[in-house]
Amino acid sequence: MRLPEIVGISGTNGAGKDTLAAIRAEKEHALHVTVSDILREQLRLDGVALERSNLIDLSTRWRRESGDCGILATRTIRKYLGEKAIHGYEGLSVVSLRHPEEAQRVKDFGGLVLWVDADPAIRYERIRSSGRERIDDEKTFEEFFAEEMRELVPPSGTSSASVNLGAVKPFADEVILNNFATQEEYIAHLLDRYSM
Repeated sequence: MRLPEIVGISGTNGAGKDTLAAIRAEKEHALHVTVSDILREQLRLDGVALERSNLIDLSTRWRRESGDCGILATRTIRKYLGEKAIHGYEGLSVVSLRHPEEAQRVKDFGGLVLWVDADPAIRYERIRSSGRERIDDEKTFEEFFAEEMRELVPPSGTSSASVNLGAVKPFADEVILNNFATQEEYIAHLLDRYSM
């Protein structure tokens, strides 16, 4: 199967979302934009700690203030469409969709949504050994899992503009399970599955 021009990639932390986007960038000259990096950049400008809770708060504020819960995907896709000819891009991977409206925006622009997942213990070990050196990577497994559950199933009474990762999964056109022992096996699987 060949992936369309625009692909939204969602899923759990440490599952391999950025790896998929990086392969598309290399093999298909697709722009790789991680929504979390857009938020991190703004937090840096604001002098705010790059913690997951601050990323969530900022994305919630932007959704609420704009009245568009898909704002991060909307901005990313429109910017790509405006600049793709200038840079010669042949595709776009919007990584880390964390709200159902972001997934819907990808579909509104004719894109496909992929959900990438793996066993929580495997993902936790990947994050711990990845060398990303993010503040939020220094958590116990219990903290990691509890945080993820809050993102997958937000507490009752949570704002509709908040992160709701669990509500993104039903938008997925395909699910990729990445319980592979090595990154090389995962990459080989992706290359074969998506004819890259």
